[in-house]
Amino acid sequence: MKTYIDKLIVNMKAEIAWEALKMMDEWLPSLSTNQAIYFKGGEDFFYEGRKYHIVTKEGIKMSCEISEVNEEAFWIEIHARHSLLHLILNCQVIPLTSSTYQLVRTQSYPGFVGFLFNLFFKRREVGETSEYLEVWRNYAQNQLQTL
Repeated sequence: MKTYIDKLIVNMKAEIAWEALKMMDEWLPSLSTNQAIYFKGGEDFFYEGRKYHIVTKEGIKMSCEISEVNEEAFWIEIHARHSLLHLILNCQVIPLTSSTYQLVRTQSYPGFVGFLFNLFFKRREVGETSEYLEVWRNYAQNQLQTL
């Protein structure tokens, strides 16, 4: 299984970073690798079992599901699929000090199809992993830090 992990240290309350992650439906389309996000059913986006679609900049539709949410640990797991390709994404806010936290994103591609995908798209996936953390942090700082 090919796995990409990136970490970003931020100076903000864990609750602010977590709230920003819970609002990812608002900032995911701004990633350079994404075009849009689509989901049905009300305004509440962030819950276990939430199904949604991400359309990549290449026009590929990924079927996604928030498979696990642990509010106490500030941790989520998302599964995404397109045909035979499967992606497992974990995000977490980890305390370092009383005012400093680490945003962590782990992106894994299990199986032979994941292996092949990464032969061709490794550079893209490495860039997306770090960009995801930057966009998440910026959203938290710009939209929520003043609350």
